[in-house]
Amino acid sequence: MKLKKILKWSIISLIFELGFLYYINNYFLVDSTFIKTEKVFGDTKLPHTIEITVPYGAKDIKISYDGEYISYIENGKLHIISTKTSKVVKQIKVEEKNTDYYTWLTDRNRILYFLRERYGHGIRINLEAYDVDNSLNNTVNKAIYLPDKSFVSYMTLSPLTNMIYIKVNTPLGDRLYQVNIMSEIRRMYLPVKKILKMVETQKKDNLVYQSSNNIIHVIRDGKKDTYLSTKKYVLIGIDGNDNVYIGSLNNKKQVTNLYYGHVDKPLREWKKITLMREENPQNIIIIPKDDSLGFIRDNEVENLESGIVVKGYGKIIDVNKSYIVYRNKDKIILKAY
Repeated sequence: MKLKKILKWSIISLIFELGFLYYINNYFLVDSTFIKTEKVFGDTKLPHTIEITVPYGAKDIKISYDGEYISYIENGKLHIISTKTSKVVKQIKVEEKNTDYYTWLTDRNRILYFLRERYGHGIRINLEAYDVDNSLNNTVNKAIYLPDKSFVSYMTLSPLTNMIYIKVNTPLGDRLYQVNIMSEIRRMYLPVKKILKMVETQKKDNLVYQSSNNIIHVIRDGKKDTYLSTKKYVLIGIDGNDNVYIGSLNNKKQVTNLYYGHVDKPLREWKKITLMREENPQNIIIIPKDDSLGFIRDNEVENLESGIVVKGYGKIIDVNKSYIVYRNKDKIILKAY
């Protein structure tokens, strides 16, 4: 009888573990090419321009990859709003906890977010996921334990490699954590105290980041931390083909030259772009729609390659593959481009 009980619970445990891994592999960060569908409103696609009213206190406003949903945090809740109906489709309560950071996946209507709570003299942070289309909630059964006054400030992810990198601000400096397909969370020890910006390649497990002294680092396969160059550059971004863009700064901390290429090639083999005028690095973007180089100036986005300029009303708060997103007081305006 005792042997039967042991076998029974071993089988149950195995089924649970396999089921959880199946979820991580097939639902958490699965490659969307197997399940991709075209989003439509009845017989029409999403409108060219969408306008949504949000509360005055709404913060951390973000939109889903196709513009079907917007989200924001207000009054201790994460609100998800349909842009078709302007109605709330989900409210995630965080009353006894705090939401540090959240993001939409880049290829489906799924949100990843972090919940924090007191734990002894420090805090515990859990990674959560919510799939809007399937109304499916999940908690990764691992937690990150941090010193007091720490918080998650950024996250990158790749549905192709199923790898997540989490940046955490602590009183003693930044920490970096990796979450793999097995839901294992691992701290990665850094040779720097602060990460200014980071991007993740999609086809291979590479993390590229800019440290506070403007040196570009590359972590390959979650292991060795190396310099892209010992000279100082600013990290601009990454396109859909895993080309990383960096800029050289002049004495006024403006960018005059850009370089782009793959991190598996030396910087001397990267292509160079000389700008017609110096630009603030914060205003240079890789336009997600077609991977073109572009500039954000006030309320407009200029495509460097085509020369096309898209203008809107309000402050630009986001640009994704479908829309440029503006905030004008209590209005969120999504404008296709």
